[in-house]
Amino acid sequence: MNKKFLFVLCALFTVEVLAFAKKPPTMPNSYDSTGVSARSFAMGYTGAAMPGSLEGVFYNSASLGFNNTERVQLEAAVVAIRNTDLDNNIISSFDPIDLGFTSFVIMQRQGAISWRTYSSNDTEKKDGSNFYKKSEHIKAVTISAANVNEAGVSLGLNLSYLYGTVAESSVFNGTPFAQTSSGNGFTMDIGLMAPVKGNLYFGINFENVVGMMWWEHYDYDQLPFGIRTGLGYVTGKFNLLADWNKKFYRFGNAEDDNLYSVGIEQYIGSMFVLRAGAQTPSVTSEDKIKYTYGAGINVSVFSLSFAGETYKYESERVYQYSFSLRVII
Repeated sequence: MNKKFLFVLCALFTVEVLAFAKKPPTMPNSYDSTGVSARSFAMGYTGAAMPGSLEGVFYNSASLGFNNTERVQLEAAVVAIRNTDLDNNIISSFDPIDLGFTSFVIMQRQGAISWRTYSSNDTEKKDGSNFYKKSEHIKAVTISAANVNEAGVSLGLNLSYLYGTVAESSVFNGTPFAQTSSGNGFTMDIGLMAPVKGNLYFGINFENVVGMMWWEHYDYDQLPFGIRTGLGYVTGKFNLLADWNKKFYRFGNAEDDNLYSVGIEQYIGSMFVLRAGAQTPSVTSEDKIKYTYGAGINVSVFSLSFAGETYKYESERVYQYSFSLRVII
Protein backbone atom coordinates (compact mmCIF):
# COMPACT_ATOMS: atom_id res chain seq x y z
CA MET A 1 0.00 0.00 0.00
CA ASN A 2 1.77 3.18 -1.16
CA LYS A 3 1.74 6.61 0.44
CA LYS A 4 -0.49 8.17 -2.25
CA PHE A 5 -3.22 5.60 -1.61
CA LEU A 6 -3.05 6.21 2.15
CA PHE A 7 -3.27 9.97 1.60
CA VAL A 8 -6.34 9.63 -0.64
CA LEU A 9 -7.98 7.26 1.88
CA CYS A 10 -7.41 9.71 4.75
CA ALA A 11 -8.70 12.61 2.67
CA LEU A 12 -11.88 10.74 1.76
CA PHE A 13 -12.44 9.81 5.41
CA THR A 14 -12.01 13.43 6.50
CA VAL A 15 -14.41 14.70 3.85
CA GLU A 16 -16.99 12.08 4.85
CA VAL A 17 -16.78 13.03 8.53
CA LEU A 18 -17.14 16.73 7.77
CA ALA A 19 -20.00 16.11 5.37
CA PHE A 20 -22.11 13.81 7.53
CA ALA A 21 -21.22 14.68 11.14
CA LYS A 22 -23.95 16.78 12.69
CA LYS A 23 -24.13 19.08 15.66
CA PRO A 24 -24.80 17.24 18.96
CA PRO A 25 -28.16 18.11 20.55
CA THR A 26 -26.54 20.05 23.40
CA MET A 27 -27.58 23.62 24.18
CA PRO A 28 -25.22 26.63 24.16
CA ASN A 29 -25.43 26.80 27.99
CA SER A 30 -24.93 23.04 28.51
CA TYR A 31 -21.35 23.78 29.57
CA ASP A 32 -21.96 26.71 31.91
CA SER A 33 -21.45 24.51 34.97
CA THR A 34 -22.32 25.34 38.58
CA GLY A 35 -20.48 26.58 41.64
CA VAL A 36 -19.35 24.42 44.51
CA SER A 37 -20.78 26.14 47.57
CA ALA A 38 -24.06 27.57 48.84
CA ARG A 39 -21.95 30.42 50.18
CA SER A 40 -21.27 31.76 46.69
CA PHE A 41 -24.88 31.03 45.60
CA ALA A 42 -26.15 33.27 48.42
CA MET A 43 -23.71 36.04 47.47
CA GLY A 44 -25.05 36.53 43.96
CA TYR A 45 -22.74 33.92 42.40
CA THR A 46 -19.71 36.13 43.02
CA GLY A 47 -16.14 35.04 43.71
CA ALA A 48 -13.72 36.35 41.08
CA ALA A 49 -11.86 38.37 43.73
CA MET A 50 -12.32 36.37 46.94
CA PRO A 51 -8.81 35.33 48.11
CA GLY A 52 -8.25 31.99 49.83
CA SER A 53 -11.76 30.70 49.12
CA LEU A 54 -12.65 27.14 48.28
CA GLU A 55 -15.08 28.51 45.67
CA GLY A 56 -12.03 29.43 43.60
CA VAL A 57 -12.13 26.07 41.84
CA PHE A 58 -15.04 27.53 39.89
CA TYR A 59 -14.84 31.34 39.97
CA ASN A 60 -11.09 31.96 39.93
CA SER A 61 -8.44 29.31 40.58
CA ALA A 62 -5.95 32.05 41.51
CA SER A 63 -7.78 32.52 44.82
CA LEU A 64 -6.27 29.22 46.00
CA GLY A 65 -2.87 30.89 46.07
CA PHE A 66 -3.91 32.88 49.16
CA ASN A 67 -4.92 29.81 51.17
CA ASN A 68 -2.17 29.18 53.72
CA THR A 69 -3.78 26.57 55.95
CA GLU A 70 -2.31 23.08 56.03
CA ARG A 71 -5.66 21.53 56.88
CA VAL A 72 -7.81 19.73 54.32
CA GLN A 73 -11.19 21.26 53.45
CA LEU A 74 -14.03 19.22 51.96
CA GLU A 75 -17.37 20.55 50.75
CA ALA A 76 -20.40 19.05 49.01
CA ALA A 77 -23.33 21.02 47.55
CA VAL A 78 -26.94 19.98 46.92
CA VAL A 79 -29.73 21.80 45.09
CA ALA A 80 -32.65 20.74 47.27
CA ILE A 81 -35.84 22.52 46.16
CA ARG A 82 -37.11 24.31 43.06
CA ASN A 83 -40.60 25.79 43.16
CA THR A 84 -42.29 27.29 40.09
CA ASP A 85 -45.34 27.00 37.86
CA LEU A 86 -43.11 26.79 34.77
CA ASP A 87 -42.96 23.55 32.81
CA ASN A 88 -39.77 21.52 33.33
CA ASN A 89 -38.95 21.76 29.61
CA ILE A 90 -38.89 25.56 29.88
CA ILE A 91 -36.69 25.50 32.98
CA SER A 92 -34.21 23.16 31.29
CA SER A 93 -33.76 25.65 28.46
CA PHE A 94 -32.23 28.32 30.76
CA ASP A 95 -31.09 26.21 33.74
CA PRO A 96 -29.87 22.78 32.57
CA ILE A 97 -28.94 21.62 36.09
CA ASP A 98 -31.55 19.50 37.83
CA LEU A 99 -32.05 19.01 41.56
CA GLY A 100 -29.75 16.88 43.68
CA PHE A 101 -26.05 16.46 44.45
CA THR A 102 -24.18 18.90 42.20
CA SER A 103 -20.56 19.22 43.38
CA PHE A 104 -17.80 18.02 45.68
CA VAL A 105 -14.38 19.56 46.32
CA ILE A 106 -11.26 18.77 48.35
CA MET A 107 -8.76 21.58 48.94
CA GLN A 108 -5.44 21.81 50.74
CA ARG A 109 -3.21 24.88 50.63
CA GLN A 110 -2.79 25.96 46.97
CA GLY A 111 -4.36 22.90 45.32
CA ALA A 112 -7.77 21.30 44.92
CA ILE A 113 -9.59 18.41 43.26
CA SER A 114 -13.28 18.79 42.50
CA TRP A 115 -16.25 17.17 40.77
CA ARG A 116 -19.20 19.19 39.55
CA THR A 117 -22.25 19.14 37.31
CA TYR A 118 -22.35 20.99 33.99
CA SER A 119 -25.82 19.85 32.98
CA SER A 120 -28.31 17.23 34.09
CA ASN A 121 -31.80 17.37 32.68
CA ASP A 122 -34.50 15.63 30.65
CA THR A 123 -36.68 17.34 28.08
CA GLU A 124 -39.65 16.22 26.00
CA LYS A 125 -41.61 17.70 23.10
CA LYS A 126 -44.92 16.41 21.75
CA ASP A 127 -46.94 17.23 18.65
CA GLY A 128 -49.85 14.87 18.25
CA SER A 129 -48.48 11.38 17.72
CA ASN A 130 -44.95 12.75 17.17
CA PHE A 131 -42.61 13.18 20.12
CA TYR A 132 -38.96 13.83 20.93
CA LYS A 133 -37.19 13.08 24.22
CA LYS A 134 -33.67 13.96 25.26
CA SER A 135 -31.63 13.15 28.36
CA GLU A 136 -28.42 15.14 28.83
CA HIS A 137 -25.85 14.59 31.58
CA ILE A 138 -22.42 16.25 31.59
CA LYS A 139 -19.99 16.23 34.55
CA ALA A 140 -16.41 17.37 35.13
CA VAL A 141 -13.44 16.42 37.29
CA THR A 142 -11.08 19.35 37.87
CA ILE A 143 -7.55 19.71 39.21
CA SER A 144 -6.77 23.25 40.43
CA ALA A 145 -3.50 24.83 41.50
CA ALA A 146 -2.17 28.32 42.20
CA ASN A 147 0.98 30.10 43.28
CA VAL A 148 1.72 33.59 44.62
CA ASN A 149 4.84 35.34 43.34
CA GLU A 150 7.07 37.80 45.21
CA ALA A 151 4.89 40.74 44.12
CA GLY A 152 1.86 39.16 45.83
CA VAL A 153 0.15 38.26 42.56
CA SER A 154 -1.44 34.82 42.37
CA LEU A 155 -1.68 32.83 39.15
CA GLY A 156 -4.04 29.87 38.98
CA LEU A 157 -4.88 27.04 36.64
CA ASN A 158 -7.86 24.70 36.26
CA LEU A 159 -7.56 21.53 34.18
CA SER A 160 -10.83 19.65 33.74
CA TYR A 161 -11.84 16.33 32.25
CA LEU A 162 -15.44 16.27 31.01
CA TYR A 163 -17.58 13.20 30.50
CA GLY A 164 -21.23 12.66 29.77
CA THR A 165 -24.05 11.06 27.80
CA VAL A 166 -26.77 12.35 25.52
CA ALA A 167 -29.71 10.03 24.85
CA GLU A 168 -32.38 10.73 22.23
CA SER A 169 -35.58 8.98 21.31
CA SER A 170 -38.36 10.06 18.97
CA VAL A 171 -41.25 9.04 16.75
CA PHE A 172 -41.86 11.16 13.64
CA ASN A 173 -44.56 10.21 11.15
CA GLY A 174 -44.58 6.71 12.61
CA THR A 175 -40.80 6.22 12.30
CA PRO A 176 -39.07 5.46 15.64
CA PHE A 177 -35.53 6.53 16.49
CA ALA A 178 -33.32 5.96 19.55
CA GLN A 179 -29.65 6.66 20.16
CA THR A 180 -27.30 7.10 23.13
CA SER A 181 -23.99 8.92 22.68
CA SER A 182 -21.11 9.18 25.11
CA GLY A 183 -18.84 12.21 25.23
CA ASN A 184 -15.39 13.09 26.54
CA GLY A 185 -13.55 16.38 26.60
CA PHE A 186 -11.29 18.77 28.46
CA THR A 187 -11.07 22.44 29.43
CA MET A 188 -8.43 24.82 30.76
CA ASP A 189 -9.03 27.98 32.81
CA ILE A 190 -6.42 30.57 33.72
CA GLY A 191 -6.87 32.97 36.62
CA LEU A 192 -5.09 35.94 38.19
CA MET A 193 -5.67 37.66 41.53
CA ALA A 194 -3.80 40.45 43.29
CA PRO A 195 -4.20 42.85 46.21
CA VAL A 196 -4.92 46.41 45.05
CA LYS A 197 -4.70 48.35 48.29
CA GLY A 198 -5.38 47.35 51.85
CA ASN A 199 -8.29 44.89 51.90
CA LEU A 200 -9.21 45.47 48.25
CA TYR A 201 -8.48 42.67 45.74
CA PHE A 202 -8.76 42.38 41.98
CA GLY A 203 -9.37 39.10 40.16
CA ILE A 204 -9.85 37.92 36.60
CA ASN A 205 -10.46 34.43 35.28
CA PHE A 206 -10.43 33.25 31.66
CA GLU A 207 -12.77 30.27 31.32
CA ASN A 208 -12.44 27.60 28.65
CA VAL A 209 -9.31 29.10 27.12
CA VAL A 210 -9.16 25.65 25.58
CA GLY A 211 -12.38 23.65 25.75
CA MET A 212 -13.54 20.78 23.56
CA MET A 213 -16.07 17.95 23.88
CA TRP A 214 -16.14 15.00 21.48
CA TRP A 215 -19.40 13.07 21.10
CA GLU A 216 -19.96 9.62 19.68
CA HIS A 217 -22.12 9.77 16.50
CA TYR A 218 -21.80 13.59 16.36
CA ASP A 219 -19.41 16.39 15.56
CA TYR A 220 -17.45 17.97 18.45
CA ASP A 221 -18.56 20.86 20.68
CA GLN A 222 -16.32 23.86 21.31
CA LEU A 223 -17.06 25.18 24.80
CA PRO A 224 -17.95 28.86 25.29
CA PHE A 225 -15.08 31.16 26.19
CA GLY A 226 -15.76 33.24 29.28
CA ILE A 227 -14.26 36.21 31.11
CA ARG A 228 -15.06 36.66 34.79
CA THR A 229 -13.55 39.64 36.60
CA GLY A 230 -14.28 41.52 39.76
CA LEU A 231 -13.28 43.37 42.91
CA GLY A 232 -13.46 42.19 46.48
CA TYR A 233 -13.29 44.10 49.74
CA VAL A 234 -12.31 41.38 52.19
CA THR A 235 -11.82 41.81 55.95
CA GLY A 236 -12.72 38.34 57.19
CA LYS A 237 -15.75 39.49 59.20
CA PHE A 238 -17.24 41.64 56.43
CA ASN A 239 -16.81 40.85 52.73
CA LEU A 240 -18.18 42.73 49.71
CA LEU A 241 -17.77 41.33 46.18
CA ALA A 242 -18.67 42.60 42.71
CA ASP A 243 -18.29 40.49 39.53
CA TRP A 244 -18.80 40.84 35.78
CA ASN A 245 -19.12 37.65 33.75
CA LYS A 246 -19.29 37.53 29.95
CA LYS A 247 -19.80 34.38 27.85
CA PHE A 248 -18.86 34.08 24.19
CA TYR A 249 -20.87 31.14 22.86
CA ARG A 250 -19.28 29.42 19.89
CA PHE A 251 -22.55 27.94 18.65
CA GLY A 252 -26.13 29.12 18.98
CA ASN A 253 -27.27 31.88 21.29
CA ALA A 254 -28.01 31.92 25.00
CA GLU A 255 -30.06 34.49 26.82
CA ASP A 256 -28.30 36.64 29.41
CA ASP A 257 -24.69 35.93 28.42
CA ASN A 258 -23.54 39.12 30.13
CA LEU A 259 -24.02 39.14 33.93
CA TYR A 260 -23.33 41.65 36.70
CA SER A 261 -23.22 40.31 40.26
CA VAL A 262 -22.82 41.72 43.74
CA GLY A 263 -22.59 39.90 47.06
CA ILE A 264 -22.22 40.77 50.73
CA GLU A 265 -21.27 38.68 53.74
CA GLN A 266 -21.44 39.70 57.41
CA TYR A 267 -20.27 37.49 60.28
CA ILE A 268 -22.08 37.70 63.62
CA GLY A 269 -19.60 36.45 66.14
CA SER A 270 -17.68 33.34 65.13
CA MET A 271 -20.63 31.01 64.60
CA PHE A 272 -23.20 32.79 62.45
CA VAL A 273 -23.00 34.57 59.10
CA LEU A 274 -25.59 36.33 56.92
CA ARG A 275 -25.29 36.68 53.14
CA ALA A 276 -27.16 38.46 50.35
CA GLY A 277 -26.62 39.31 46.72
CA ALA A 278 -28.04 39.95 43.28
CA GLN A 279 -27.27 39.02 39.69
CA THR A 280 -28.62 40.62 36.53
CA PRO A 281 -27.87 40.97 32.81
CA SER A 282 -29.27 44.50 32.86
CA VAL A 283 -29.21 46.94 35.75
CA THR A 284 -32.15 48.82 34.21
CA SER A 285 -34.52 45.83 34.01
CA GLU A 286 -35.96 44.92 37.40
CA ASP A 287 -37.71 41.81 36.05
CA LYS A 288 -34.36 40.27 35.13
CA ILE A 289 -32.74 40.62 38.56
CA LYS A 290 -32.03 37.41 40.46
CA TYR A 291 -32.08 38.02 44.22
CA THR A 292 -30.03 35.71 46.41
CA TYR A 293 -29.76 35.34 50.18
CA GLY A 294 -28.56 32.86 52.74
CA ALA A 295 -26.98 32.11 56.08
CA GLY A 296 -24.31 29.91 57.56
CA ILE A 297 -23.40 28.35 60.85
CA ASN A 298 -19.95 27.26 61.97
CA VAL A 299 -19.63 24.63 64.66
CA SER A 300 -16.21 23.18 65.41
CA VAL A 301 -14.85 21.79 62.10
CA PHE A 302 -18.25 21.95 60.35
CA SER A 303 -19.73 24.80 58.32
CA LEU A 304 -23.29 24.50 57.02
CA SER A 305 -24.45 27.06 54.44
CA PHE A 306 -27.97 27.66 53.13
CA ALA A 307 -28.86 29.66 50.03
CA GLY A 308 -32.05 30.80 48.37
CA GLU A 309 -32.71 32.62 45.13
CA THR A 310 -35.73 34.09 43.44
CA TYR A 311 -36.20 35.49 39.94
CA LYS A 312 -38.74 35.81 37.12
CA TYR A 313 -38.75 33.94 33.84
CA GLU A 314 -41.51 34.47 31.27
CA SER A 315 -43.43 36.42 33.94
CA GLU A 316 -43.40 33.42 36.31
CA ARG A 317 -41.60 33.46 39.64
CA VAL A 318 -38.95 30.80 40.31
CA TYR A 319 -37.66 29.90 43.78
CA GLN A 320 -34.66 27.66 44.36
CA TYR A 321 -32.96 26.52 47.56
CA SER A 322 -29.64 24.77 48.11
CA PHE A 323 -27.21 23.93 50.89
CA SER A 324 -23.63 22.79 51.28
CA LEU A 325 -21.61 21.26 54.09
CA ARG A 326 -17.91 22.02 54.62
CA VAL A 327 -15.63 19.94 56.85
CA ILE A 328 -12.11 20.92 57.91
CA ILE A 329 -9.83 18.02 58.77
